[in-house]
Amino acid sequence: MTNKRKAVFFDRDGVILKMLCKKGRMEAPQSIAEFREQSGIIPGANEAIQTARDRGFLAILATNQPDIHYGEITQEDFDSIQAEVAKLPFDDIFICFHGREEGCDCKKPKPGLLLQAAKKWDIDLSKSCMLGDTEYDTGAATSAGCKSILLSTSYNTSLGADYRIASLTDPRFGQILDGLV
Repeated sequence: MTNKRKAVFFDRDGVILKMLCKKGRMEAPQSIAEFREQSGIIPGANEAIQTARDRGFLAILATNQPDIHYGEITQEDFDSIQAEVAKLPFDDIFICFHGREEGCDCKKPKPGLLLQAAKKWDIDLSKSCMLGDTEYDTGAATSAGCKSILLSTSYNTSLGADYRIASLTDPRFGQILDGLV
């Protein structure tokens, strides 16, 4: 019997990157200029990733990124923003670029990204969790058999999850991970 690994799956937009309020809705930065001037990495992102790794979890980015498909961001701007994200100490990155109408299995709330990572890294999903900010993230966690952790925001107060943290530096995050044995 092999000892399976455990992982924390991190969403990108709203968890690792600051969201922008545009026309009354929250959106990811759609250019490198927006990323640099208005968005950026959320304070505590590096620390949260390191907290997971220090507790023996793989730190894996699992994110839906359909904006290229919809023409809302250029490939060049996406690549520039993602290069900044890739500087964080993730063990791996899994991205779904599909649009809603494509019906893929990897687009959250479907569990495909988490299942791909579990296969590649020999992850025990029942001892893993998804840290996100939307129902897509909690849905993917539930579908994959993981625990869900919501990063509290103004737009997700009515969502349910297994756990909720106030910020990426919330000491409860480490305590939650300690309890996932």
